[in-house]
Amino acid sequence: MASTFFALDVGEHYLKIADIENRKNILEAKSIAFNQLQFNPYITAADDISKKTSEFLIKMLNEAQIKSKEVNIIIPDSQSYTRIFEMPLLTDKELLSAIKYQADQFIPIPIDKVNLDIHVLKKDTKNKKALILLIAAANSVIDNVVTIVENAGLLPISVENETSATLRLITDLHQIRPFSKDGAAVFINFGNTSSSLYLFDLNQSLPFQVHNFAIGRDIFHRDIQANYSLSDKQIADLLEQIGFLDNDATYNLTELLASPLNEFVSEIKRFLISSKDTINFEVKDLYIFGEGSKFAGIDTKLTSLLNYPVKLFNISDFFMKNTVSDFFKSDWSLLIPVIGGALRS
Repeated sequence: MASTFFALDVGEHYLKIADIENRKNILEAKSIAFNQLQFNPYITAADDISKKTSEFLIKMLNEAQIKSKEVNIIIPDSQSYTRIFEMPLLTDKELLSAIKYQADQFIPIPIDKVNLDIHVLKKDTKNKKALILLIAAANSVIDNVVTIVENAGLLPISVENETSATLRLITDLHQIRPFSKDGAAVFINFGNTSSSLYLFDLNQSLPFQVHNFAIGRDIFHRDIQANYSLSDKQIADLLEQIGFLDNDATYNLTELLASPLNEFVSEIKRFLISSKDTINFEVKDLYIFGEGSKFAGIDTKLTSLLNYPVKLFNISDFFMKNTVSDFFKSDWSLLIPVIGGALRS
């Protein structure tokens, strides 16, 4: 049965829209759109920023010919808190109470000022344990995006973060066509102001570990901006056309961006080491997506620095061929979370 809603990713740098249907063994792209914002809607909840974002969204909806009013909203991982952990096997009411009691250990704001979303990933009745995905976001963040969406004439039916939406997509794709029959994979969401790492057990088709850290596309952008008198568009073009390819005599970006890249790689290495304590089998592949995945040569550069095969998370083969999927075939790595958001049941 086709869904009656679409997904909207309210990002720090982009607005993204997706109306996708899962036809069991293939995805159908009905409508997709994305556009760059001239401001970060999470920097301030000022009325003028909210109004401009709503107006921008209305224009996108009209251009994408989205007719549905119901929408699932995706917020950035940088604006939320995510954790996967084991808990005793409890009733839903007991589980929520226990999580609220422990939440202050990893959520740095008062529990009465956050919205909690809990997903039971796996129940182990034999050992009376459950694997839990917990997502929390400040009420102020939720209120901000809901206001933006409602002022665009839409009806929010749910709000989730990039992690939740992405893990859903990974799970659905793995069921359609397994990435591998065994082992594990790490998915790298190279975001705007932060990035996230997701450890996915391919044997059980389950996520087991997540990690968000404050290194994203913008720090690379700022380093270039501090050294060259270039516009934002020129910097974006440099990163997407030259990036880490080592083939330009004018701009040695590999040397200039070595410091943030080394920090980025160090976070991934620490995550890979910690994953050995979580699962007892090998991580075989790393997949990168998000805004930073558009950097030229990023997959090859990370492969050489990590000594792991790093691939762009290209999901073209999972889509039915039509005019929409053909038009956006080069942009799938940018659209991963909003596609997962469109598949929410």
